Amino acid sequence: MQFTKLIFALATSTVVSSSKIPNIATKWPREERPTGHYCPPRTASALEQQIIWDDFVRLFYVEKNTTAALTQYVAEDYIQHNPLALSGRQPAIDFLEVYFSQNLTLTVAHTGLDRNLGWVHVKVETPEQPLTAIFDLYRFDGSCIVEHWDVIQELPANAINPLAFF
Repeated sequence: MQFTKLIFALATSTVVSSSKIPNIATKWPREERPTGHYCPPRTASALEQQIIWDDFVRLFYVEKNTTAALTQYVAEDYIQHNPLALSGRQPAIDFLEVYFSQNLTLTVAHTGLDRNLGWVHVKVETPEQPLTAIFDLYRFDGSCIVEHWDVIQELPANAINPLAFF
């Protein structure tokens, strides 16, 4: 049932430009923003998780500040399911700094949060590689992101569907 909700949410979402990703400083009133440390995890309300998620997406995907996003919102013992990267916050920072140092443009197409799962559908464009779609799924434990899965697919040269990926 949750998977069906996820697919429906993605199918009915619209492309989000980087300027429309919420900024924690302007979207949420100061008295509603979570305070203190996010990791190790502590109990967080649905509103707190939404605020944390919005800021993580902004820092990571829009500003491409992987170090700040991961240091602030990801557990040290973060579980990574990408076969090309190791688990742990520091290995993720090291891996992603190299990836994000390339000449690439990221466009957040869809994002959402339901209970303890946050997802992002991203268009990745580089001069050297074909258009790529990335779907990242993150699991929260209260205030802290503790686990990550991703699906990455390049647009084939012989693609016939004009709606492919986005």
